[in-house]
Amino acid sequence: MRDEQSDPDLVLRIQNAIDTLPSPIFIKDGDCRYIACNRAFEKYIGLPRTEIIGATVHDVAPAELAAIYDKADRDLLADGGTQTYEALVRYADGSHHDVIFYKSVFYSAEGKSDGISGLILDITERKRLENELAKAAREDFLTGAVNLRTFYELADQEFARFKRMGEAFSLLVLDLDRFKMINDTLGHEAGDDALRKFVQIVRANLREQDIFARTGGDEFRLLLPGTPQSGAMLLAERIRDEVSRVSLHAANGSVAFSMSAGLCCSHPDDAGIDDIVRRADAALYEAKAAGRNAVKAHPGGG
Repeated sequence: MRDEQSDPDLVLRIQNAIDTLPSPIFIKDGDCRYIACNRAFEKYIGLPRTEIIGATVHDVAPAELAAIYDKADRDLLADGGTQTYEALVRYADGSHHDVIFYKSVFYSAEGKSDGISGLILDITERKRLENELAKAAREDFLTGAVNLRTFYELADQEFARFKRMGEAFSLLVLDLDRFKMINDTLGHEAGDDALRKFVQIVRANLREQDIFARTGGDEFRLLLPGTPQSGAMLLAERIRDEVSRVSLHAANGSVAFSMSAGLCCSHPDDAGIDDIVRRADAALYEAKAAGRNAVKAHPGGG
C-alpha cells in the first residue's frame, strides 16, 4: 500500500483544489514563512507562487503593514486557537477591498504549534450594503438631510453637552412657503425638485458640525452648535434670501420660491430639546402670520 502522505500526485490534487477557490488562502510554517497558497492569494499579493513560498510577510507587504501582520501571526502561534478580524486591504492591482481574515494554528504530531493556515474572505459588497442600509436608516431618502429620529439622537447629544458645558446653541425651524401650491400647480415632481434645491442651498451655508434634518413634508430643523441667536439670524436671512432668488419652472407654469423660519436659542431652564423646538415653532408661526418669506426670533432670545 502506497504512502499517501508522500504521494506527489496527492499534493498536486490538493493544490489544484485550493486553486479553484476564489478566496485567497495561505499557509505559513512555525517561522511565519509561506509554505503554500492558492492562485487567489497570488493575485492578492501580486507575486507568483514561486516568489511567495519561503518568503515572510516582510518580503511581500509594505513595511508598516508587515510589522502588524507579523506580530499578529506570532501572537497567534504563541496563544494557539484562531484569529478573526476585519480589515481594509489594497490588492496588487490597486483596488481596495473590505475583508475578513480567518487564521488558525495547526499542530505537529507532538502537539506543538506548527504553523498557521489562513483565509481572506472578501466582504466588500456586504459592507457596501450595510453602509447603504445604515445611511437609509439615518437620512431622508429624497433630500439626503438626516431624518427626525437621527435629529433627536444628535440634538439630544448637543443638549446634554449644553447642560454640561453651558455653551448655548441656536435652533431654526424652516418651512417652505405655500408648498402645497407648488405641488398642485407644477406637480409632485416639481415639489420634490423644490425640496432638493432647498436642501442644496441650506447645505452650502453650513458647517460640518451643524445638524440639518427634514422633519416633515416641507419642514426642516437646523441646529447650530455654539452659535448665538444673532449669528443664527444672519445665517437664516442669508438662506432665506438665496431661496427667494430661485424660481421653479415646469411645463405647466412657474412658481416663486420662498421660505419662512422660526428661531430661538437654548436656555438654562430648558428640560429638553422639545422645549427649544416649541419656541422655534412659535416663532415660525409668527413669520407665517407676518406674510411669509420671513425669519422671526422668539422674544427674549431664550
